[in-house]
Formats: sequence, C-alpha cells, structure tokens
Amino acid sequence: MYRLLRNPLYIYLIGFSISFLVYILNWSSLYPEISTSMIIFFTITFFCFGCFGLAISYLKLIQRTYSKTKTKQIIISAFILLFFYFIEFIVEGDIPLVSKLLGRAGVHYMEFGIPLLHGILISFNSFLIAHTFSTYLSTKNKLLLKVYFLLYIPALLFFSRSILMLGLLTSVFIYIHYSEKLRFKNQLKLVFLGVLALYLFGVLGNLRSGGDYIYEQSKATEKFMKSSIPKEFYWTYLYVASPLANFQNTVNKTEKVNKDFVGFIFYENLPQIISKNFGRPLQIPQRDLVRLIPWLTVGTTYAKSISYLGWLGPYLLFIFNLIVYLTIIMFMVPRRSSYHITTLSILSVIILLNIFANMLVVTGISFQLAYCVIFAFFERKKFVLKSG
Repeated sequence: MYRLLRNPLYIYLIGFSISFLVYILNWSSLYPEISTSMIIFFTITFFCFGCFGLAISYLKLIQRTYSKTKTKQIIISAFILLFFYFIEFIVEGDIPLVSKLLGRAGVHYMEFGIPLLHGILISFNSFLIAHTFSTYLSTKNKLLLKVYFLLYIPALLFFSRSILMLGLLTSVFIYIHYSEKLRFKNQLKLVFLGVLALYLFGVLGNLRSGGDYIYEQSKATEKFMKSSIPKEFYWTYLYVASPLANFQNTVNKTEKVNKDFVGFIFYENLPQIISKNFGRPLQIPQRDLVRLIPWLTVGTTYAKSISYLGWLGPYLLFIFNLIVYLTIIMFMVPRRSSYHITTLSILSVIILLNIFANMLVVTGISFQLAYCVIFAFFERKKFVLKSG
C-alpha cells in the first residue's frame, strides 16, 4: 500500500475511493443517490487509471532519483521570490496578518498582490517549497530545511492557505518517495495524527460557524446526530463527500444542454490565467455546476464540464487529463532528473485534489508542473537550478 502512493495514477483510485466510501456513510439527507450513469463513468475511469498505473510501474518510469540541485541556486531563487513579495507588500502598503492582529481592515487576502504577478509568485513559491524539501531529503543539508520553512512565511503574512496546503501535501508525497519503508509503529502514528487533524478541522469549523447551523443547513440525519460519533467528524464527511453530491446534483438538474465546445475548451482545459483575463474580452460565456447549497462550492474535476457538453464533457475531460498526466510522467521530466520526484509529487497532489475541482486549470497549482518541465529541460545549463 505504501509503495502504491508513489504512483500518481494510483492516487486517483485512492482519492475517489475514499470520497465514495465517505459518501455512503449517509450522514446527510441532502445528498442525492448516486446514479447508474455516475457509477459507470467512474468504473471506466478507475479501470483506465488502474491499467495505465500498472503500465507505468511495469516500465519502471518511477524511480528514487536524488536531487542534486545546488543549495546556492535554491537560496538565490528563494531570495528572488521574497524580493518580489517585498515589492507587493510595498505596493499594497499593507501586511494582511499585521492588520488582522491590530484589528485594522487592511487589504483582504483575496485582493492582495499585483495582478498576474501574484499568481506566478504563488505557483513558484509552491514549486520551490517542494523542490527545496526534495533536495533537503537528498542532501540532508540543514540550511535547506531552514529555507524550506522560510518559504512558508509569505503565505502566513497574506493568508495563502493554498501555499500552506500544497506545500505540506507535496512534502508528504516527497517523503514517501524517499522513504525505504514506513514502520508499522510510524504508520499508527500517522493514522493517529490524521484522525486528530480531522477532529480539529471539525472543532475549528464549529467555532467559525456557530455549531448547530452547519448541521441544520446540510440536513444532518437524526441517526447521525443521536449516534456516539463525535460530531466534529461531520465536517470531514461534508467536505469530502460534497463534491460527488454536487456532481450528481448537476447531472440530475441538467437535462438538455446546448453544447458549447468553445466554452468547454476555454474554461475546462486552459489555465485560469488565460480564461480569467480573456474570457470577457472574447465574450465567451462561462457556465457552472448546480450546487446543492451555495456554500458547498465544489463538484469534483468533472461537474462543470457537464454544463457545457452533458455527459460528453466529463468523458472528454477525463481523456484529456489522463493524456496530460501520462505525457508528463513518460516524456517531460526524465527519470534521472533532479526534478523527477518533485514532479511526481506535485502531480500526485493535483490528481488527489481532483476529487474537489479541476486542478489542472488552476494556475497556482498547474504552473508548478511547468517549472518542473522547464528546469528539467535546462537542467544542464548554467543559468537555472543546475544539478551538481
């Protein structure tokens, strides 16, 4: 099981399997019953991802390749990144964290940063966190560990949960790639920490929402509310299962669709840095999924594509995404590259988060793969993160 986590395509099977298992707990009467068409669709995707995952393992396309990137080059990259962040703080004239602590209104974290530049900085920040950690595990240079933690500071200053989440998740996958074997005792510790984290997630959720509100709005079943299960775990159920629920709800509420191939390609296959900046000028209408309730916003990587092409949308998107994943694994980053494990780990996180939304179009996430491909291509040149 531990080795399976090194194969990005198996992460698809694991991630959506967990989502379905959580869904069938039926703790909410709000969620619709999973349809036959949905079961058929995911059966096909599971079969394809499983087969190609086996092929990748058989061809030994996943290796434990140690990163040899020079510490000096990583430090220089970190300095450049922090310099541009400093410019953003100067331009904004505010540090959101400081404003929050002092009780000032300040700049909202969603509006912080220089347009376009901020998206690039976030994606490069996440990539650099991942590759710094990979290089640290390869070299055991403690200076890199300090740089690794330093790279999280900007995220704390302007409340970027995406950098924190992506950095930690990718680090877990990188650790798995470099680990020979995880002892049973350590496995138990990880399970305990995971359960504790889910419980605390629920505690924070209750504190923020005021407790009973969330259970009433999401129609928690009477059976669950009277059970001995800690109610804090309901938050995990809600957020892990709601994407499937919204996907199914979109299927149920979308009967006839006027097919829009242009909108589908533009919004579901191209990076948001393109669609957000050129969608309105080009007058390309954007469609959305059908949410069960407004604040449950996500619907897996596939839900929005239903609104453009009906069931043809998810099938085409599944094929496109699979081709992208296979191309990256097989051709874009060589197995001997210092960026091999960094790339596989970032790709694993993207595929895992597809249980929530279409992550390949999210610039701050997908552009990490672009940096891996570019740096791997120019790895032997002198002007990028060169391997020693």
